[in-house]
Amino acid sequence: MTTPAARRLAALPLLLLLAGCESIFHGFSVIPPEEPQRTPFTKNVLAELAVPRTGDPVTVPLLGGAPRSSVDLILVQDRIAPRYHLHSDVTIYLLGGEGDLLLGRQWRRIATGTLIHVPLNVPYAYVNSAPGGSKLLATFTPPRVEGDQVALQEEARE
Repeated sequence: MTTPAARRLAALPLLLLLAGCESIFHGFSVIPPEEPQRTPFTKNVLAELAVPRTGDPVTVPLLGGAPRSSVDLILVQDRIAPRYHLHSDVTIYLLGGEGDLLLGRQWRRIATGTLIHVPLNVPYAYVNSAPGGSKLLATFTPPRVEGDQVALQEEARE
């Protein structure tokens, strides 16, 4: 059985460590020193959804100019043709709709709420099957740049 004094003595190294944390993190910032601080903002995305959704996908840039990522809203009436990216990973969240997703060489059925991560150089495509189209939120890391996207020939779904 330990005494209260023995328990306090055992906790002393932890207390000394915690007391030193203030000096360790003094001046610490979550913004890397090489990156200027950007102004936070809000955007009315519903206003962007007024874009007619016919034919090819409509891409609405939501966040650009950031050094580490860009974010787009993609409205799909028919399909996103097969492609891959040379410089960016893509993380896609299906906000609304459903359809068939080609990821790598495998087709799978997806619906609202699905999160997809596509590493660079991995082929993907999407075929919408929702009557009102699909809405996707895509984050490109690092940001999408000219020449990043490579189009592929469309393959038959199995």
